[in-house]
Amino acid sequence: MKYALIREYIDQYPVALMCRVLRVSRSGYYRWLERPVSDQAQRRLEMEALIKDTYESFEAVYGAPRLAKELTELGHPCSVNYVAQIMFEQGIRALNGKGFKYPRHSLTMHNVSDNLLWRDFSACQPNEKWTTDITYIWVKDRWLYLAVVMDLFS
Repeated sequence: MKYALIREYIDQYPVALMCRVLRVSRSGYYRWLERPVSDQAQRRLEMEALIKDTYESFEAVYGAPRLAKELTELGHPCSVNYVAQIMFEQGIRALNGKGFKYPRHSLTMHNVSDNLLWRDFSACQPNEKWTTDITYIWVKDRWLYLAVVMDLFS
Protein backbone atom coordinates (compact mmCIF):
# COMPACT_ATOMS: atom_id res chain seq x y z
CA MET A 1 0.00 0.00 0.00
CA LYS A 2 2.81 2.43 0.86
CA TYR A 3 4.65 1.49 -2.30
CA ALA A 4 1.56 2.20 -4.41
CA LEU A 5 1.33 5.62 -2.77
CA ILE A 6 4.95 6.32 -3.67
CA ARG A 7 4.30 5.30 -7.27
CA GLU A 8 1.24 7.57 -7.38
CA TYR A 9 3.16 10.68 -6.25
CA ILE A 10 6.49 9.97 -7.96
CA ASP A 11 6.12 12.99 -10.27
CA GLN A 12 5.59 15.39 -7.36
CA TYR A 13 8.07 14.24 -4.71
CA PRO A 14 11.47 12.52 -4.68
CA VAL A 15 11.41 8.78 -4.01
CA ALA A 16 13.99 9.07 -1.22
CA LEU A 17 11.87 11.64 0.64
CA MET A 18 8.67 9.59 0.35
CA CYS A 19 10.45 6.43 1.48
CA ARG A 20 11.84 8.24 4.51
CA VAL A 21 8.42 9.73 5.43
CA LEU A 22 6.63 6.40 4.97
CA ARG A 23 9.45 4.51 6.72
CA VAL A 24 10.17 2.04 3.94
CA SER A 25 13.45 1.31 2.22
CA ARG A 26 14.18 2.57 -1.27
CA SER A 27 15.49 -0.84 -2.27
CA GLY A 28 12.22 -2.40 -1.09
CA TYR A 29 10.27 0.05 -3.24
CA TYR A 30 12.36 -0.68 -6.32
CA ARG A 31 12.09 -4.44 -5.71
CA TRP A 32 8.31 -4.01 -5.46
CA LEU A 33 8.32 -2.24 -8.83
CA GLU A 34 10.16 -5.19 -10.42
CA ARG A 35 7.87 -7.79 -8.87
CA PRO A 36 5.47 -9.37 -11.40
CA VAL A 37 1.74 -8.90 -10.94
CA SER A 38 0.21 -11.86 -9.08
CA ASP A 39 -2.33 -14.11 -10.79
CA GLN A 40 -5.02 -12.97 -8.37
CA ALA A 41 -4.30 -9.29 -9.03
CA GLN A 42 -4.24 -9.93 -12.78
CA ARG A 43 -7.61 -11.70 -12.63
CA ARG A 44 -9.05 -8.85 -10.59
CA LEU A 45 -7.91 -6.29 -13.17
CA GLU A 46 -9.48 -8.37 -15.94
CA MET A 47 -12.73 -8.69 -13.96
CA GLU A 48 -12.81 -4.94 -13.30
CA ALA A 49 -12.57 -4.29 -17.04
CA LEU A 50 -15.16 -6.98 -17.84
CA ILE A 51 -17.59 -5.65 -15.25
CA LYS A 52 -17.21 -2.11 -16.54
CA ASP A 53 -17.69 -3.20 -20.18
CA THR A 54 -20.70 -5.38 -19.37
CA TYR A 55 -22.21 -2.65 -17.20
CA GLU A 56 -21.89 -0.13 -20.02
CA SER A 57 -23.15 -2.56 -22.68
CA PHE A 58 -26.39 -2.93 -20.71
CA GLU A 59 -26.72 0.87 -20.46
CA ALA A 60 -25.87 1.04 -16.74
CA VAL A 61 -29.10 -0.69 -15.73
CA TYR A 62 -27.70 -4.01 -14.46
CA GLY A 63 -26.75 -4.34 -10.80
CA ALA A 64 -24.40 -6.86 -9.21
CA PRO A 65 -26.74 -9.91 -9.36
CA ARG A 66 -27.51 -9.53 -13.06
CA LEU A 67 -23.91 -8.65 -13.94
CA ALA A 68 -22.63 -11.73 -12.07
CA LYS A 69 -25.12 -13.93 -13.92
CA GLU A 70 -24.22 -12.38 -17.27
CA LEU A 71 -20.47 -12.77 -16.67
CA THR A 72 -20.93 -16.39 -15.60
CA GLU A 73 -22.89 -17.07 -18.80
CA LEU A 74 -20.07 -15.45 -20.80
CA GLY A 75 -17.59 -17.90 -19.26
CA HIS A 76 -16.21 -15.76 -16.43
CA PRO A 77 -17.59 -17.36 -13.26
CA CYS A 78 -17.86 -14.99 -10.30
CA SER A 79 -20.02 -14.46 -7.25
CA VAL A 80 -22.50 -11.67 -6.71
CA ASN A 81 -20.52 -10.37 -3.72
CA TYR A 82 -17.30 -10.23 -5.76
CA VAL A 83 -19.04 -8.18 -8.47
CA ALA A 84 -20.71 -5.96 -5.86
CA GLN A 85 -17.37 -5.28 -4.17
CA ILE A 86 -15.72 -4.30 -7.45
CA MET A 87 -18.70 -2.13 -8.40
CA PHE A 88 -18.50 -0.37 -5.03
CA GLU A 89 -14.76 0.24 -5.35
CA GLN A 90 -15.16 1.57 -8.90
CA GLY A 91 -18.12 3.77 -7.96
CA ILE A 92 -20.47 1.93 -10.31
CA ARG A 93 -24.18 1.88 -9.42
CA ALA A 94 -27.09 0.52 -11.38
CA LEU A 95 -29.42 3.24 -12.56
CA ASN A 96 -33.07 3.12 -11.68
CA GLY A 97 -35.77 3.39 -14.30
CA LYS A 98 -36.76 6.79 -15.60
CA GLY A 99 -39.66 7.04 -13.16
CA PHE A 100 -43.23 8.04 -13.70
CA LYS A 101 -44.08 11.16 -15.66
CA TYR A 102 -47.60 12.49 -15.83
CA PRO A 103 -48.97 12.89 -19.34
CA ARG A 104 -49.53 16.54 -20.29
CA HIS A 105 -53.29 16.16 -20.61
CA SER A 106 -53.62 14.84 -17.04
CA LEU A 107 -52.15 17.99 -15.51
CA THR A 108 -55.54 19.69 -15.68
CA MET A 109 -57.63 19.28 -12.53
CA HIS A 110 -60.26 16.70 -13.53
CA ASN A 111 -60.63 14.64 -10.36
CA VAL A 112 -60.40 17.34 -7.69
CA SER A 113 -62.74 16.93 -4.73
CA ASP A 114 -64.80 19.80 -3.37
CA ASN A 115 -63.24 21.93 -0.64
CA LEU A 116 -65.38 20.99 2.37
CA LEU A 117 -63.14 22.45 5.07
CA TRP A 118 -62.75 26.02 3.81
CA ARG A 119 -59.54 26.28 5.90
CA ASP A 120 -61.38 25.45 9.14
CA PHE A 121 -58.95 22.85 10.54
CA SER A 122 -60.49 22.57 14.01
CA ALA A 123 -62.50 19.48 14.94
CA CYS A 124 -64.65 18.95 18.05
CA GLN A 125 -64.57 15.15 18.06
CA PRO A 126 -62.55 12.30 16.54
CA ASN A 127 -63.35 11.16 12.99
CA GLU A 128 -65.07 14.45 12.20
CA LYS A 129 -62.47 15.84 9.77
CA TRP A 130 -59.65 14.02 8.00
CA THR A 131 -57.02 15.39 5.67
CA THR A 132 -54.38 13.84 3.43
CA ASP A 133 -51.27 14.93 1.60
CA ILE A 134 -48.55 13.39 -0.52
CA THR A 135 -45.01 14.57 -1.05
CA TYR A 136 -42.02 13.41 -3.06
CA ILE A 137 -38.59 13.06 -1.45
CA TRP A 138 -35.42 12.71 -3.56
CA VAL A 139 -33.19 10.05 -1.95
CA LYS A 140 -29.83 9.16 -3.56
CA ASP A 141 -30.96 8.43 -7.12
CA ARG A 142 -34.74 8.11 -7.03
CA TRP A 143 -37.96 9.61 -5.70
CA LEU A 144 -39.68 8.21 -2.65
CA TYR A 145 -43.32 9.03 -1.95
CA LEU A 146 -44.65 9.94 1.48
CA ALA A 147 -48.43 9.86 1.92
CA VAL A 148 -49.97 11.14 5.16
CA VAL A 149 -53.53 10.71 6.45
CA MET A 150 -54.38 12.73 9.55
CA ASP A 151 -57.42 13.14 11.81
CA LEU A 152 -57.67 16.89 12.49
CA PHE A 153 -58.95 16.27 16.02
CA SER A 154 -55.57 14.96 17.22
